Order: sequence, then C-alpha cells, then structure tokens
Amino acid sequence: MALDAAEIEGESAPKAGGKVRLKTLADLDRRTTAARVVFELRDSLAADLGGKPNLSVMKLELIDNVACLGAMLKDAAANYLEGEPIDINEFMAPHQRSAPAARRSRA
Repeated sequence: MALDAAEIEGESAPKAGGKVRLKTLADLDRRTTAARVVFELRDSLAADLGGKPNLSVMKLELIDNVACLGAMLKDAAANYLEGEPIDINEFMAPHQRSAPAARRSRA
C-alpha cells in the first residue's frame, strides 16, 4: 500500500508555466488501496466525532491529515514487520521543512 510520492508530498510536478498544482485528497483515485484506506479511516474518525456536518473546518483538516499519516504509518509498520528497511526520514522530512516556518509564525 505504498503511497505515490506526489500523494505524500501533496504537489504535482510544475506545469509548463512553472506553476505547481497542489493535490488534495479529492484528487485521488478512490479505487487504489491506499486511497480506500485513507477515506475509510477519515470517515470513521469523522463519525466518531459526531459526523462531518458537526465538525469545524479545522477538525476536518486535522482528520484528513491524521487519516493520511495513519495510512502511511500502517504501511511502514507492515513493511518493517516483513523485514524491509524503513526510512524514517520519509516521515520526518515534511515536518522538518515546516518546523522553521511554524517557529517564525509564533515569534
């Protein structure tokens, strides 16, 4: 259930004009195993919290991110248990890139 790099990083290759189009969960083909896992977890989390109509935009965004990261972590855990090497930097790199910006915004 490895996620495509563009799905993980959230952006596609630059277009002809040099623009980058950011992808969202809505852009995913729901027929893939990875997408199904993410959407099922997202829907379950939202239902546990009272359903999408009762949730704020912030909570919905957090749920989307938790569902995506949860699917990635489950995939990595399964690979690890099968004896495959795991690159922890795959999970840390996006966080490390955003951490300096988050610190600046709090200052």
